[in-house]
Amino acid sequence: MARAKICPECGVPLSVTKHHTWLPNGTILEDGNLDHRMVFIESESLRDTFSGIEGIMGISIARIIIESQRRSTYDSIDHALPAPVKAIFRYVGTGLISRYIANIGRLTGRGDIEVVSFKRRKGEDDYIKLRIREPFSLSHFSGNFVGAMEAVDGREIEVTYVETAPDEYELTARISGHPLELTERLQRKAPRYKEGDFKLPRCGVCGGPGILADYVWLLDRGVIENRESKRRMVLVSTATQEAIIDELQAELGDSIIQAAMEAQRSLVATGFFSSEEIKGVDDFRTQFAYRGLGNLVEVELDQDHLHFRLENACLHPMVAGLVQGLYERAFGTESEMEWEVTADNDLVAEVSKKS
Repeated sequence: MARAKICPECGVPLSVTKHHTWLPNGTILEDGNLDHRMVFIESESLRDTFSGIEGIMGISIARIIIESQRRSTYDSIDHALPAPVKAIFRYVGTGLISRYIANIGRLTGRGDIEVVSFKRRKGEDDYIKLRIREPFSLSHFSGNFVGAMEAVDGREIEVTYVETAPDEYELTARISGHPLELTERLQRKAPRYKEGDFKLPRCGVCGGPGILADYVWLLDRGVIENRESKRRMVLVSTATQEAIIDELQAELGDSIIQAAMEAQRSLVATGFFSSEEIKGVDDFRTQFAYRGLGNLVEVELDQDHLHFRLENACLHPMVAGLVQGLYERAFGTESEMEWEVTADNDLVAEVSKKS
């Protein structure tokens, strides 16, 4: 990729802080667009939650992840790009479009992506071939690739992939000669965010959250990594992850909500975070705010009980499972939890030691 400009103070690529806004209400917006809410989250948390769902349900959900990601990406780009801009993209060529997708993927932690070859002459044998190394999730990237190309190209696309080396894959998107016909669009939920007053300390140069200096962008690998824990991070759309959960629930039933919670609870409770990271509650607001998970306005924690209220919540079952797992990790005990999402999108949880 072209060499990205890096902030000399915090080390974050300038395009990341330029195109994303961390608001004092616990949300991250892409280019200030209310429809484009993002989270900066541990990739293992997402990946292992979905693989944990597979283990609990006893089936593969890769197809659902790819399709949900495809529809969400298509919908976002189709809304964001005016028709004249899409026409320009089609005119300038597939190579430029594919390289743009690859660059964005590296900047947001999706992996090292490169264009291998392509043919695009409006025929039945048109194709695009990409290579990705260290993908945070192959299913997510496959759906993202297809959705982006369909939104710009306007034709049906089918993707296949093969593993060419350990943690390296070659994806081939074959472009149909038929125009794209989406009979069903995502039902977008109009966002209603409460205002907040939690101000993250800022970098004096780029204006991004100062805490991002704790992470290093390994752009040659497409990896974002915590400097101390080495945990990998990814910057992704909340709409995509929620669309996956909604689709799983529609296809597999309400038990998927409990499965998502249990997968996240188990991941955290068994040591995903160190004891030092979770021994107190003072920095909980910061931990949720810079990840874009919401604005923590109430937290009470002792050995017997945890009360938790998060405004502007997202990824509800995953965050509920995260909260329960943090409690169990802190006190080394099994727990019970009751939780709800209020009409104005507060996530309220009560966790207590298991009877």
